[in-house]
Amino acid sequence: MANYSQKESDRLGLGLRFMALAPRIIPDTELGKHAVAGYSRYLGISAADFVQGMAAPPTSCNVATAVIELVMNPDRSLGDVFIVSGKGLEAVP
Repeated sequence: MANYSQKESDRLGLGLRFMALAPRIIPDTELGKHAVAGYSRYLGISAADFVQGMAAPPTSCNVATAVIELVMNPDRSLGDVFIVSGKGLEAVP
């Protein structure tokens, strides 16, 4: 969606920049708690084991930091689509 919107903005000369930010499951949020509960139940493991098995789950603070980073450094060469994990911001090719 971000790529399509960016192409349209460029085509129409609107001067807008579109980016997509997709955090992994954030266990410390209400939505994340529901996701953890659902996935762990489906897998037949405890919620704690599910979270422990996640590779660097992001916190809400990681996501906020990523948003600020993108706003403060809108370098297009970094990309337009990003994933946030506990390790930080990562561009998706």
